[in-house]
Amino acid sequence: MTEQTIKERKMLLQEVEGLLSLITLPILVVDTTGQVIHANPAAEHVWQRSQVVLLNQTLQTLVDTPKLLAFVKKGKPLRDFSVELTDGSGKRHPYLCRLHPLFVDRSVAGAILQFTIQVLESDREKKRRFVTRYTFEDIRGHSPAIIALKEQAKKIAKSDSTVLIRGESGTGKEVLAQAIHVSSDRRNGPFVAINCAAIPESLLESELFGYEEGAFTGAKKGGKPGRFELALNGTLFLDEIGDMPHYLQAKLLRVLQERRIERVGGSESIPVDVRLIAATHKDLESMIASGQFREDLFYRLHVIPLFVPPLRKRKEDLYDLIQFYLKWFGDRLGKEPKRFSTQAMKCFMDYHWPGNIRELENTLEYIVNLEIGDLVTISSLPASIRENQGNEEILSTPQQHLPPSVQTSKNQESVPEGALEQTAEHLIVEAIQRFGKSTEGKRKAAEYLGISVATLYRRLQKMNRKG
Repeated sequence: MTEQTIKERKMLLQEVEGLLSLITLPILVVDTTGQVIHANPAAEHVWQRSQVVLLNQTLQTLVDTPKLLAFVKKGKPLRDFSVELTDGSGKRHPYLCRLHPLFVDRSVAGAILQFTIQVLESDREKKRRFVTRYTFEDIRGHSPAIIALKEQAKKIAKSDSTVLIRGESGTGKEVLAQAIHVSSDRRNGPFVAINCAAIPESLLESELFGYEEGAFTGAKKGGKPGRFELALNGTLFLDEIGDMPHYLQAKLLRVLQERRIERVGGSESIPVDVRLIAATHKDLESMIASGQFREDLFYRLHVIPLFVPPLRKRKEDLYDLIQFYLKWFGDRLGKEPKRFSTQAMKCFMDYHWPGNIRELENTLEYIVNLEIGDLVTISSLPASIRENQGNEEILSTPQQHLPPSVQTSKNQESVPEGALEQTAEHLIVEAIQRFGKSTEGKRKAAEYLGISVATLYRRLQKMNRKG
């Protein structure tokens, strides 16, 4: 054998080893005696042993199925053959094995063995938590903005690239994320969602990355897998990513770069094959400027940006959405079909919907529950919609909804002088108390009141001068 031939074979072997290392499923390469001649990083994790240790092992010590070696010697290919793997602690785990025989000069030289976890009935029960309910058909509307969003999302669905979905609260960001998952090549894998704002900071790290036994007081015996591991071969949806603590942002960045995680209290690097979709309603650019969000993480997440428009920006979809939810809640609650009066529909169209689709859905459920007849009139609508019809100066509040101090009696022919001004101030104070005095809070308050931010600041200055 020439020196050139030896060099070429070494290079070929390095290329093969490199390719096997990219595969996230455990793989062993064995000779006809069952001696391990190669193991990829995923195999190291499963057997909890380094590659150096695995190379001194035989198939018989790693796989508790004697028949498997017989198939290796015969050079017989296998698909989904049930085996049990014995890990570093001596525990047995059910797996399915795929065997690809290796031949040299038409003689059996060994085999490549690939293992996948065998899903038992109990595992199926666990995975039912991670099924999806929504597809692109559930994103309703025919406005140009929604049509463009759906077309864009469908194009990128089959990609494994990270997606960042932005949009106000209640616009349906998780619905879009689920639709992307269902249209992807990962549709048979789990869709695992976690809300970064809903879990205490002290628990979020272990929820995401899992923990080892004894990692902290109260840690479950045997440890617990995190959401990254639960989402293996599927999609992980990180909702409200803007609320993730700064120290965890650094750890998430590393996971996105390395595609590996370490459990809390552990030192083992675990490969994760997961497609990441993140979502937020926050202004991440402003958070970067103020040091609240990592710029490098932003660019890692911002590979494919998608924006879900607020309901007020696609009012042409409102009629179809109203009809859909009226029928849906009517069927669900066993109520007779309902229709909107012209005035009630105009009120809905004039409303600014700060809570977006979520608020619309809740409002229509309220109406279907409480409206006795089949006609929905203005009096059937929630007070929040009757009171807020987008008047720039907040001076059109119906008489019955004024504060008691400024309501007129039956004998009075008009509202007392200055009462409407008091009402406007009353509503502004309530909105500020509800949303807060921060810049973001005032923006939301202005949205809620149906006025511009400039008008809100002008009226607040006027109220301060009076005070």
